[in-house]
Amino acid sequence: MKKIKGFLNVFDDIMATMSLLGVIFLTIANVISRYIFNHPLQWAEEVALALFIWLIFIGVSSTMKRKGHIEVDFFVKKFSPRMYSLSKIVRAIAIYYALIYVFIYLGFELTAQTAGKATSVIGINYKYIDIAIPLGGVLMTIFFTKNLIIDNLSKVKKGQGGV
Repeated sequence: MKKIKGFLNVFDDIMATMSLLGVIFLTIANVISRYIFNHPLQWAEEVALALFIWLIFIGVSSTMKRKGHIEVDFFVKKFSPRMYSLSKIVRAIAIYYALIYVFIYLGFELTAQTAGKATSVIGINYKYIDIAIPLGGVLMTIFFTKNLIIDNLSKVKKGQGGV
């Protein structure tokens, strides 16, 4: 179990970092090739776009792991404790809906629909690109659940109640 936990804690960081480095390197190489040598790398844009998709959807899970998403809670903090707790429940339900239905379910649907298609220049099957969407959704769901449990346990221990 510790190995799985350790793997999940570094997988998204490594994939997002490698994707970002790949996008930067390929973009710079293509600009140099296009404007200095007057011979663009036709495949570089396709690969950079695929890496960018992986960067976005896997990088979001890395941000979710660190609770790095922006939360505008100016009005919510003015609620009564009961309404504040209710708003946290509604928020969690909405986030789970987005993660499970939109990212995971519809992401797998998209991956299945594009499995027979390939990119035009180098022929990468779109399923290898689009699988980043449901994979990111699964990772985000795991990290959101983990953070939700930890936050509620810490509130219960402090005597504030959990939600």
